[in-house]
Amino acid sequence: MTKNIFLELELFLDPPIDEAEAMREHLEKTKIPFWQNNQASVPGYEIFIDRAKKYIAAGLPRLEDQGKEAYKEKYGELEEQIKIIIDLGVTEKNVKNLKNDFKKFFREDTIKKLISPSSDQSDDEFVIPDCPASLKCKKPISFGDMLKISDDLDVATDGTCDSLYELLGVHEKDKTADILTEAKKKAKEINDIAKKDIKANALNRLSRKFGHIFKSDTERNKYDVAIKRFSFDGYVNKTLKLYVDSWITKNKTDWKQYHALIDEVKELGYTQEETAWLVYEYFCITKKCPLPKKSKGGGWGKHEPMRLDLIRVLNEGIDYHRSNPKIKNKLQSVIEQLNEIDDPDSVESIVKQIIDEDLRKFWDSCKSDGSITIPLFKPALLANYPKLRSFLLYFTH
Repeated sequence: MTKNIFLELELFLDPPIDEAEAMREHLEKTKIPFWQNNQASVPGYEIFIDRAKKYIAAGLPRLEDQGKEAYKEKYGELEEQIKIIIDLGVTEKNVKNLKNDFKKFFREDTIKKLISPSSDQSDDEFVIPDCPASLKCKKPISFGDMLKISDDLDVATDGTCDSLYELLGVHEKDKTADILTEAKKKAKEINDIAKKDIKANALNRLSRKFGHIFKSDTERNKYDVAIKRFSFDGYVNKTLKLYVDSWITKNKTDWKQYHALIDEVKELGYTQEETAWLVYEYFCITKKCPLPKKSKGGGWGKHEPMRLDLIRVLNEGIDYHRSNPKIKNKLQSVIEQLNEIDDPDSVESIVKQIIDEDLRKFWDSCKSDGSITIPLFKPALLANYPKLRSFLLYFTH
């Protein structure tokens, strides 16, 4: 028997039933009768019935975790199929087939929402995402404060609890008033502990937060959303922040880099909607980066003549240094970098970085270590390329 009841019994995931009593009732009153009435025409239903009864007998453990795991897996499959459909061309028939394949797991609106933006709009158009319900909060607990809570939980429980819910022994779906009652009991219990060791100190810091975090649904939501954001906020400090200065300085948010970051953030366990919102919110709202804009046309655009001239000069340099593998390889690498440029708006800045910074640094090191005795390019060569002369003059002596 597989470990995931939702996948094995093909149960609905949008949202999944993650409470044992509700799942037992759903299986006994809805699914099992349906399977029994149709097992003659669908032999596999006999297996579903047997496995469902075994799950019920086992107490239906880990429903919440299994629901999240199953949702992530099936949602990923749905996205992959949608990507293929979009690549091939969206038609009424392939959309209908897709909905039939996934209707047992997802609401039709969920499927349509993934298809519509891509099919109704240009691939070049940036669509501002909506904030999903799971992340709606005016002011969640800050990442800095969440780090302190996380550290104290780690110390106080030897790493066995990741949230205040686990520390209190309550469920995330319990009513706030009920959780507050348990929190007061736990706080009193903690207060009676001798305050001399590191665990007791950590527990006391946590207990002082119980009353505030669980005093109302509004305050609790600030904590719930902060938990949801925690992995992302950590990734911001580790990776995303490195892109901000460059994009603001250039007044351009790189389209490819932006969407590559969305793919990376999604690997942290977020849905497509959550990922799109978090990345947009951070760069475009919090850090004021411009909206990503895909360049039209690709390649070098109006700068194509310069590309051809540069390639000719570099090939002349390769021939000029045909007995020096180090220089030949470097010049070939520069050609490859130039050929990878596909954004006409970025040509000048990227070429400047490749030639005026990277190649110049390489050439200076060659002169310093005495490995060369002739210029990188023949001085007379540049006479044939007057527009490049001032740009490459440094490499002719």
